Amino acid sequence: MKKILTLISIFTLSTLSAQTLVAPFQDVEQPRGVVIPYGRAVDATKANPSASNYVAKLAEWSVSEDKMCYQSSFAVPVWWLNRQVIVRVGSATSAYRVLVDDRVVGAAASGATPVEFNVTKYAKEGRHNLKIELVDAEQNVVNALYGKVAPKVEDVVVMCQPTLRVRDIDCATTINDNGEGVAEFAVVIKCNSLNAKRARIGYQIHLNDTTLLDRGYREIALDMRREDTLRFMARVPKAGLWSVKSPHLITLDLENRIDNRPAEYISRKVGVRAADVVEDKLIINGEPVELKLVDYDSSKPLTEQLVNGANGIVLPVYYATEDLLSQCDRAGVLVVVQAGINTLTLSQSIQRGGNPSNDPFWLETYLSYNRNAYYATRHHPSVVGFALAAGKTTGINVYESYLMLKKIESRLPIIYEGACGQWCSDKITFR
Repeated sequence: MKKILTLISIFTLSTLSAQTLVAPFQDVEQPRGVVIPYGRAVDATKANPSASNYVAKLAEWSVSEDKMCYQSSFAVPVWWLNRQVIVRVGSATSAYRVLVDDRVVGAAASGATPVEFNVTKYAKEGRHNLKIELVDAEQNVVNALYGKVAPKVEDVVVMCQPTLRVRDIDCATTINDNGEGVAEFAVVIKCNSLNAKRARIGYQIHLNDTTLLDRGYREIALDMRREDTLRFMARVPKAGLWSVKSPHLITLDLENRIDNRPAEYISRKVGVRAADVVEDKLIINGEPVELKLVDYDSSKPLTEQLVNGANGIVLPVYYATEDLLSQCDRAGVLVVVQAGINTLTLSQSIQRGGNPSNDPFWLETYLSYNRNAYYATRHHPSVVGFALAAGKTTGINVYESYLMLKKIESRLPIIYEGACGQWCSDKITFR
């Protein structure tokens, strides 16, 4: 409770110079792409979350008059017992905290990226009240940084996974001498059990949902609270690679078996493509691709924005929903994801107390926002780069964010339009 009171006191400071955005995330899962668990393989292959008996999307909300508090409820059925219960908040327009049955279970400094809260210890069998309380939605500095003011909470789901569960999925690709893709899949497994657990992760990889490219399994044993990554590889023919002109997607099906019993099934569409930067050009599958990007406009359909030869968008992460990114994957639209930081309307002074980009007090905010944007969107083949912020001012926070992302992403471009020729942006033409 003391931590939550401290968090609220930080958020409710009234002046911009107080830098109210930097309160840390509390009791949240590490960021990841969307993982939808299913109880049956046949439901997983249909890729319809509403068919999963391990996912409940909360659509009916009671909203306070000032739109600062959202309330709903969810049920924990008997088949969710002895598993992990996770609340995923897709987006919110401010800092917020989450309560289950009026008990605080966690807080987030921003809703610019999806945040997951593990509420297992609060969610027993039966129905529970869920409350999301926005913190100073109209005055908080977070709105000045990413330009969202009207209070809103969207895309909230409650889902259930086993204690030894699939945490994240990623795919890295190289192109061999025959022009084929060599895809290395990385499946992150996390153990939430107090005891050591073993699992067998079976996988199947299909092209066009019919042609089997590879199948097999990996076994893993993890101690309490540990996390590890399983890796396997598959060759993908040139005709099955993802590109702007031919945005093919393959299907990865996973079966998680614990004690020889199926614990969850997961299916994901994957775009296998190798993306690199050579000199100032983007190279996809060994071929140069000219980046012609426009700023995303949420008021227009995606197809209406790609005019005058544009083939991609600069997408602020708070608009980067799973549905929109999947649409870009299927259409071959290139995406540069921009972290939820926009300082264009703030002071451009680099003196202390001026623009946040050069104020060390904001450093952890810049790092966490960029890190979260990366891990929440990296699994989409359409995502071919990351922008550190929207702004015109460089400074220590921009430099450190650039170095941090370069450590975890060595192939895709990291850019900042406000770099003004400085080293905190890769040299690549994208307008």
